[in-house]
Amino acid sequence: MASKEILEKSIPSCTATIMLNMLKMSKKDKIMIMATKAYKHYACCQIYYFIAKHGMGTNRLISYFKIHKNTFSKFKLKNNLENPIIIFKNGLYFNDLPNFNSPKYTIAKKLIIDYNLKNNSLASGANLISKWIYVNKGVKVSEKMIRKIRVDHPWILNNPSRKKRSVKKSESKKHNIYVREDLVEMNYSRPNIIGMDGTNFKIFLNNGKNRSKINCLISYDWEKRTIVSYSFDKSENSNSALSVFKETNNYAIEKANQKIIQSDRGSAFANELIFNYVNENDFIVHSMSKKGFKHNAPTESLNGWIKQKFYKTFGNKFENKENFYYYFKKFSNIYNNLQQIKYNFNI
Repeated sequence: MASKEILEKSIPSCTATIMLNMLKMSKKDKIMIMATKAYKHYACCQIYYFIAKHGMGTNRLISYFKIHKNTFSKFKLKNNLENPIIIFKNGLYFNDLPNFNSPKYTIAKKLIIDYNLKNNSLASGANLISKWIYVNKGVKVSEKMIRKIRVDHPWILNNPSRKKRSVKKSESKKHNIYVREDLVEMNYSRPNIIGMDGTNFKIFLNNGKNRSKINCLISYDWEKRTIVSYSFDKSENSNSALSVFKETNNYAIEKANQKIIQSDRGSAFANELIFNYVNENDFIVHSMSKKGFKHNAPTESLNGWIKQKFYKTFGNKFENKENFYYYFKKFSNIYNNLQQIKYNFNI
């Protein structure tokens, strides 16, 4: 229960993502992560919270998070925190635990304050501030760090005034002509739905020397949870979408059942090519999610699950793209056969 609550509480933080990925890491990589100050701060916060809230044993939690007992003691002293056991026993309220700030963050904050003093609090963008600090102080501060400090401490930096461009919404836009009605919405249990969406496979070619990102436009049968069709390309476009639509149409004819293809309203799907093809074929109906609507939760979850299982089975290093395509086809056949067995026997 404690493990579950730890993950649920910390899902928005990058440290939690690191902890989730640690399951896939080697022992050496895990030790390197645990040696960081960010991890130690995160672990101490979680230990303090579980002792104060649930009265859990200190030694057990320290063993779970794999940090030294002295590290936790120093954390309490540094942040002037009361003994968590006393808080639990007396049912006292305790304040929010401090956020972690790296030494780089503190140095960058001082340099930005110095920039403000020298330039009379002139409102500037992150790029200009970064260049000024490097030229005048000889220190590199990333734009990302400057933006974070601007959000955390708005009194330090004035926002540059920018003129907002007026965007006129026009229903006569070419894209809007091909937008379809949303027939599915939140009815995920509705039969005969094919979810279609694009996802990126990040792989290494030439046996790990060159990194590559390949877009895969893929469709799934929501009921059977099988891969219906897929197409690889450099980006999500109308040609790859048409290829998947054609194979999905053949799948619908084979099953002798009309299928609803559910997609988003991206330009790959809302175009003349797809519009005409759907109108010419009676076995498929195209449905598009409403703007800002979470239309394809089953498709998104299957995308993530498929990628995770594929990487786990065949890794992410391949000789070339053809080699990657071969293994994905092999994986697709194995996966579909397994899903068909589960569906037929209601497992």
